[in-house]
Amino acid sequence: MTAFADTTPARQDKLVSVDAIQVGKDVIELITSGMYVSPITVYREYVQNAADAIDAARLAGLLGAKTRGRVSISFDHSARAVSIRDNGSGISAARALPTLLAVGASPKRGSQSRGFRGVGRLAGLAYCRELQFVTKAAGDDTVFKLTWDCRALRERLASTSFSGDLRTIIADCVSVWHERAESTQDRFFEVRLVDIARLRNDVLLNEQMVAHYLGQVAPVPFHPDFSFAREIERHLSRYRSGLPIDLNVAEETVFRPFRDKVLFPASSHKLCVKEIEFKTFADVDGGTGAVAWIAHHEYLRSIPPTLGIRGIRARAGNLQVGDANLFDDSFKETRFNGWTVGEVHIYDGRIVPNARRDNFETNHHYYNVLVQLGPLALGISQRCRLSSVSRTAEQTVRNVIAEIETTIRRARRPDRSELSRLKSALLRARAKTKRLTDQALRLRLETKLDQLRNRLSKLTPRRGKSALALDEATSLVTKLVTNRAQARQVVEALERLCR
Repeated sequence: MTAFADTTPARQDKLVSVDAIQVGKDVIELITSGMYVSPITVYREYVQNAADAIDAARLAGLLGAKTRGRVSISFDHSARAVSIRDNGSGISAARALPTLLAVGASPKRGSQSRGFRGVGRLAGLAYCRELQFVTKAAGDDTVFKLTWDCRALRERLASTSFSGDLRTIIADCVSVWHERAESTQDRFFEVRLVDIARLRNDVLLNEQMVAHYLGQVAPVPFHPDFSFAREIERHLSRYRSGLPIDLNVAEETVFRPFRDKVLFPASSHKLCVKEIEFKTFADVDGGTGAVAWIAHHEYLRSIPPTLGIRGIRARAGNLQVGDANLFDDSFKETRFNGWTVGEVHIYDGRIVPNARRDNFETNHHYYNVLVQLGPLALGISQRCRLSSVSRTAEQTVRNVIAEIETTIRRARRPDRSELSRLKSALLRARAKTKRLTDQALRLRLETKLDQLRNRLSKLTPRRGKSALALDEATSLVTKLVTNRAQARQVVEALERLCR
């Protein structure tokens, strides 16, 4: 008799009790120092939250529809402290405690806000002794202040004897104060990092590095020296595009780093923007998934990373996602992304930045944009190659012009062989001018070559045997002899005779 296994489903006695679930203390470490690659990204998180608060204030009618919000970052080097303050909606005293103590829970999820995971405000915990949140909403007569004791937090995280869970460690390390406000109409949210850790280059207290970084990633306006800004803003305004914020770092206004002309460091070369190309990428439903703008220039060489404009950058909610190398793989030769200046603004809400904000969550909506980015990258690569060919041709032509001019200025007449070689070089240089992409430059060089050809034709060579330059002879052989093998043999024979 065959025995069969009992396939009767196991009886479910009861649901799992909430009390049986424990969220360990190490979660705090994972979402702070374990979350972000570079310490300086904490500024991005706090400016992102400030921009969302400013949008909320505008939606509530606390800011005008065309009024930019303000974010200021101030430094106290003696106390090794930083303050990030905005004039957004603030948080009411009644909601402040549950809002600021929520971990991984945000009311922004499902909205058009830039942040929605509820962990960004904790980014500073790993880098200072105290992390303070101070806020007030319009109409409140109370200022709310919440302080994290980061030293106590780190001690408990490192302790093997501390067995408390996430809620216990928060209760042990957080304190709250209420203060009477001077004005009920005032509203703000302020983050204070006190006694900041000494890191490499003291990056968190380096005002220039912070401003340079936020100029690239934050939703700030274009620089006044970028005359194409209005054209770009007008084009993007057709889609969902909010106002930028007025950001001050150490009382200096921060702008995006793009300019009409940018001088390369330790070089006389200037990158000069000539035109803007726009490209719209459809989402999977036929709507607008993303919009790109590319600033075309001379494409002379790779752009130094220190300028902050290198590569096609991605922006969601006008906040940069990833870095300059995010779209390297869209180029068959990744180096050409380093020659490029431009941005891709993501409008498809299903394309979401990942938790680190160093890329997007991988799904078919994101891949759909990447596929459409390929032809744009191919066009840029072709521009880079044409520019390289043009520069090589220009240098060759200029060398020939210089050599002929030097020969003409000499008191000694050239012999027949030299004159033949110069005429041959001039003809080849004239043909290379067709590779120049700058038409005005091409016309100038062609005119100069024609003038030199007339002057060479008037030169009388020194007496002697008639001679033909080797390169001119080999050029005639390769042009007139159709059989490649025979042409190669003749050229090799001529070279042997000239040795």
